[in-house]
Amino acid sequence: MARLLLIVLLLVCGCSRGTRPVLLPAAAFHPPSWQARSLAVRQTWETLVAERTAREQRATADHATEAYTDALRQLPVVSLTTGGQTTLAEALTLLLADLPYTVVYGPYVEPTISLATYISHQRLDRAVATLVHPLGYAVTVEPTAREIHIDALVTRHWTLSPRPVTDAQFWTRLHDTLQVLVHGASDTRRDPGMIVANPEAGEVTVSARVPRMALIEAHMRPLAVATTPAEAPVW
Repeated sequence: MARLLLIVLLLVCGCSRGTRPVLLPAAAFHPPSWQARSLAVRQTWETLVAERTAREQRATADHATEAYTDALRQLPVVSLTTGGQTTLAEALTLLLADLPYTVVYGPYVEPTISLATYISHQRLDRAVATLVHPLGYAVTVEPTAREIHIDALVTRHWTLSPRPVTDAQFWTRLHDTLQVLVHGASDTRRDPGMIVANPEAGEVTVSARVPRMALIEAHMRPLAVATTPAEAPVW
């Protein structure tokens, strides 16, 4: 009996030793090559430089916006009353009396057009807008440059949703529609303006009279994925 028990124990011990997992030596550590380390350092440095540049650009833009807003708040308050025989140029001269501002007239602006207005204690930018909006003009006041820009045309830029460049029917239809919206349907009296379409880039730029731009923007809004005002007049 004792001999049988010994044989069983030997068999069990032998099986246990046979089923033990084999321990493999750990793989040797291979440090990255000098080229790989140099590439990683360069990529990290480029990322840091790009992030710093982006932060500086945002800070510069924010500072410029704050400076412009602060300059607008400090614009003087003016008043003016004119009859129907006063021209736009004369009204602006009276409005800007003793103020160091220069008026810049854009294309198709008529400084000799007559107007009547009543302005009472309005900030300068709002007063000029009150003066020119009934004439269909836009105004941009540059407080830091001491300039007032009067424009009959405004410009907008759109990036359209992706579509095949070869879709000639779409681009032809869009150009024909914009022609009517920009210049008018009449062949005898056409309003000034410009249309630039780039099918390869999917971009459209339009310059048109201020009163027409609202209809143009309404037509382009469903087609565009981005809108960039090339000019941002007060309106």
